[in-house]
Amino acid sequence: MNFPKTVINLEALLYALTQQEEPLPADLQGSLQDVGQDLRQNDPDSACRLRELIRQYPPLEAAYQAALEKWDQEYTTQERAKSLNPTFPTSSNLDWLFIHKVTPTTDWVATTKHLTQRQNSSVEKTEFWDKTDRIAIMIAGGVALGSAIAQLPGAVIGGISAAMYGWYISFAKNKSVRNS
Repeated sequence: MNFPKTVINLEALLYALTQQEEPLPADLQGSLQDVGQDLRQNDPDSACRLRELIRQYPPLEAAYQAALEKWDQEYTTQERAKSLNPTFPTSSNLDWLFIHKVTPTTDWVATTKHLTQRQNSSVEKTEFWDKTDRIAIMIAGGVALGSAIAQLPGAVIGGISAAMYGWYISFAKNKSVRNS
């Protein structure tokens, strides 16, 4: 099932669930499971009902809205660096993840926290290799510019300078942004 972005943002919902300190109230969890079953059966109105259930529980709604606002800010500040680091896998996998891993369970909060821990451990392992292409391009550009200006010594200096700057914009700069 494809979820219309105007109705619900699944990544924000999953993130909001991970931010909950306690399990959801039993009546809300039961309603969510009913909606989850409708989602698995491709009911077209189920996404709207899911959004209404989120609105009914203020702590979940507040975390959901906070996630949307936070990502809007991160997107605008990191758009040029292309370094937005999502909590969950790409959105094409989110529908499947949500429908088949979260909705069948009796505790959505515990399930999403468990999924986040697994996802974060795999993201940390691949983060370096995902960013090396930017560093390689920076080095190539530095070498080309340096060699055009001062032949071999310029190429060496340009390559080293570009490597340091590429590392800075790929890792150090984004680390300080994520920590703030």
